[in-house]
Amino acid sequence: MERGRLFEITRFFVRPWLGRWDVEVDPPEKPSVFVCSHSNLHGPLATQCWLPFPTRIWVFHMFLTKEGCREQYRDYTFSQRLGMPKPLAAALAWAVSGYVSSLLQSIRAIPVYRGMAKLKETFRETVAALQSGDSVLIFPDVDYTDESDGIGEMYDGFLLLDRLWRRVSEEPLDFIPLRLDAARRRLAAGKTVCFDHSAADRKQEMIRVKEALRDEMNRE
Repeated sequence: MERGRLFEITRFFVRPWLGRWDVEVDPPEKPSVFVCSHSNLHGPLATQCWLPFPTRIWVFHMFLTKEGCREQYRDYTFSQRLGMPKPLAAALAWAVSGYVSSLLQSIRAIPVYRGMAKLKETFRETVAALQSGDSVLIFPDVDYTDESDGIGEMYDGFLLLDRLWRRVSEEPLDFIPLRLDAARRRLAAGKTVCFDHSAADRKQEMIRVKEALRDEMNRE
């Protein structure tokens, strides 16, 4: 997987500002799904700057177009979340939306259509990425603004990837949790979690995998 020049230039300048992280994550032997806490951008910044291999990251679809990014920043991020006056929020959204959307395209982010009929496109593109040999990185936090290193309540819809993967491969799909420690600038891989396809209760198996991933991400 190759990322664009804009990503490489941006990472060059962001790394000194972010500081060097100690990364204890080996490149996967096969395409895998990495799962990490968002921690109010600490997760995306640390993984994109310091993971020693590329990943296809899941990103809310609004951020992948200039118009959608501008709308999201203007109507929510800058105005509601950060409390900026509407004129300032609109001006700042106009200023940064083109760059942000281009950057996310440069890292080949996978658009996530939350709560929409187009969600199937997210899964289709993700499975295609895995088939082509790329690994995927997902931040499933319900409260992505939580700055704690661990993860609290998390969405589990991404686990449906296992079912779709079984349709195209006999290999088990590895879900690899990443433990984020922003204070120590450390990123470490936890124990790989896979579905047990012999389990009789699929719903309970999803709960087991979800909780196993959460426990690994919250492990000290």
